[in-house]
Amino acid sequence: MVALFVLGWSRASYWLKAIPRPYRNFLLSLTMGLGAIATMSLAIEFKPGMFFDLRYSLLAVVALFGGWPAALISSAVAAAFRFWLGGAGLMAGLAGIALASGAGVLVSLVVGNRTHKLWHVGVVALITGIVTSAGLVSLPGETFQAILPTLVPLALLNIVTTAFAGVVYLRAYRLSADRELLAAAITHAPAYVYVKGRDGNFAIANKASAALFGVADSSQLLGKSSFDIEPPDRAARTAERERAVLAGNTKVLDFEEEIIDKNGISRWYSTTKVPLHDPDGKLIGLAGVTRDVTGEKQIQQELIRSRDTLGYALAEMTGGLAMFDNGGELIFCNEQYREAFPETGALRVPGAHFRDILKAVIDTGEQQNAPTEVAAAAEWIDARFADLRRESEREILLANGRWLQIRTRPTSNGTTMVVAIDVTRFKQAEQDLHTATDELKHLVRTDALTGLLNRRAFDDAIDAEIRRTSRAGTPLSLLLVDVDLFKPYNDHYGHLAGDDALRKVSQLLKQSLKRPADVVARFGGEEFTAILPDTDEDGAYLVAESFRRALAEARLPHAASDKGYITASVGVATYMPDVVERSATDLIGTADGALYSAKAAGRDRVFGTRVSERTHLRALS
Repeated sequence: MVALFVLGWSRASYWLKAIPRPYRNFLLSLTMGLGAIATMSLAIEFKPGMFFDLRYSLLAVVALFGGWPAALISSAVAAAFRFWLGGAGLMAGLAGIALASGAGVLVSLVVGNRTHKLWHVGVVALITGIVTSAGLVSLPGETFQAILPTLVPLALLNIVTTAFAGVVYLRAYRLSADRELLAAAITHAPAYVYVKGRDGNFAIANKASAALFGVADSSQLLGKSSFDIEPPDRAARTAERERAVLAGNTKVLDFEEEIIDKNGISRWYSTTKVPLHDPDGKLIGLAGVTRDVTGEKQIQQELIRSRDTLGYALAEMTGGLAMFDNGGELIFCNEQYREAFPETGALRVPGAHFRDILKAVIDTGEQQNAPTEVAAAAEWIDARFADLRRESEREILLANGRWLQIRTRPTSNGTTMVVAIDVTRFKQAEQDLHTATDELKHLVRTDALTGLLNRRAFDDAIDAEIRRTSRAGTPLSLLLVDVDLFKPYNDHYGHLAGDDALRKVSQLLKQSLKRPADVVARFGGEEFTAILPDTDEDGAYLVAESFRRALAEARLPHAASDKGYITASVGVATYMPDVVERSATDLIGTADGALYSAKAAGRDRVFGTRVSERTHLRALS
């Protein structure tokens, strides 16, 4: 009878789990009280009014697991029935009920909110056997003497029965707790968890599954198949896969499927289904777990697109790209990076160290201006290796004449990105630009007809020499040359011949100046000028006269001249060292005045003066 009530409650308690705990405890107390009555109904009466039964085991167990409220209810039910039975052992029976319930309550209070253990049951069984036997002491002496030989066996039987009842209840309680934990885990799991029987119908489904299939509660799925809740085509595919699981004991692992929901949105699900077997190995159904992997799928697709885009970009980019770790080891590079270095490209592969690559650059002579002497080479390698740890940008010239721009950018994760760009065309364009600029500067400063400096360049040069000689306190002379009777020459010979005559005159003037510091320029029209730094008036006269004679000796035909050949008049102006305040305007004006005097004196002459002594003119014919 004890086994019947204990095992019966262990089964019924799982089905009563939906009832609130206080009501379940009340039902437990009432059930165990009735169990005690049942055991008393089957008691052994060995003297009128004296019964032996196993009521105490149920009362002690319900008191242990239900606490004092349960003990109070169950003991009251048992005591009422025992009181109704009456007899000589009434008081001993009531005392035993009280002591057994009290033993269970005592251990329950000691345990408190902690989990019950097997040894708790053992303590209660031992106390129950002792205290219930002690209750028999209240019997009359003759009666007590009569049952004394059976006292120990009766106590042991109570102990064993109480322990049995407690172990069964504890096991049932733990199984119920495990079931509740499992049920809660399944119910509240974020994934779609379900179990189907061999017929393919739902036996268990959680809340997420209910939401997935569009029903309000998971109970609405129980007993239904996929054909009841899914579109026919999808249900057919699902049933086919499940039949394979149930028929062949196979597993479906991480099967991915794209499903268009009712809103027309594409979603991806990953499903795993495994067969279920009972302890005897018999197939009883399958368990399934489905996860919404739309986000993961989108991330995966985005990663694939990003990878493909990056791969395409690296393959199509014009420059070379390489990544080095913090220790200088190459961890990645594209093909363009290797192709940028014709001699060491084969060494530039993942795993190669930057120092080894630099040493190969020196050994192969791949880079111009790379040192070859041992000490200088080691210092050069150290300097280039240090560039990996800082942001830098430099240009290198390879032995084949190509230019590379090397950009180094350390990253936040300790690696370094190196970009190699072929800038040969840019360097050539830069050189061409410099050349064009120099040519343009030359054109801007050069007279197109004679190749001498033009008036603008002359103005810059005379100003510079005025400042320099003023600071140095040195003499400065200026020649102003005018071709005599040049207009009649043009009228007679034509302008092309006149241009040719001016070129010859300019060359003779340039040849008359022997020093690199002397400056010759076309002053305008048929006039020329020469700046003679650090030259006094005597030296200037000699240079001017040398030119005049060279032109006369050239005998360039001039039919409109009384001499029959081209001549020139020269005006000379000089700043002597004692003149501090100097001016280009005064120097040019003085030379122009001297030139006018030479013309007035009959042409083909040299006239000159010091700027500070305008009244002193010296003519050389």
